[in-house]
Amino acid sequence: MTVKNELDNIWSELEADCLKKKDFRDAVIVTGKGPAPCRIMVVGEAPGRDETRLKTPFVGKAGKFFISILEEALGLKRSEIYISNVIKIWPKIETKRLKTRKPLKEEEAFFIPYLNREISIVKPKVILAVGKTAFSALAPDQEFTPGKWVHKGNLRIMPIYHPSYILRRQKSLEESTEKLRDALREVKAEL
Repeated sequence: MTVKNELDNIWSELEADCLKKKDFRDAVIVTGKGPAPCRIMVVGEAPGRDETRLKTPFVGKAGKFFISILEEALGLKRSEIYISNVIKIWPKIETKRLKTRKPLKEEEAFFIPYLNREISIVKPKVILAVGKTAFSALAPDQEFTPGKWVHKGNLRIMPIYHPSYILRRQKSLEESTEKLRDALREVKAEL
């Protein structure tokens, strides 16, 4: 079986399992994208409005900001990086405009087994954990310290602040962006 077929099998199972859950039945599933196997895997929290519309991770305002820095720092194109999320559906609050909310622990518990299977197929050497939610899903017993390597089995995990968090902190945008670049330079050295 090819790697693509293995990933397709995961997504088919996920779709069937989501149909069984009342809260996920009508949700749009946003799967990981990129080459597999791949030396580097980016894992974010969850898709947002733009990601759900385009069915692609990290394509909203914060995602575009992050991807531009990622490509520059690593010297790789987006198409050369496997990009996914812990939660595969948009965790939203049902309001007139629909707002994003932090994923619930039950949602994380539901999606983490799929993420673990995805990681085993992609076989990354390094995982970039984008934000606390992603990091705690990958290394639940570790403290979130952006820019500091964590080891889990054969994996090296680099936690970084989520780009939306960086963008919200306009007073320290330049400093936070430089810290992100520093972390990405360390990642590049491992590739």
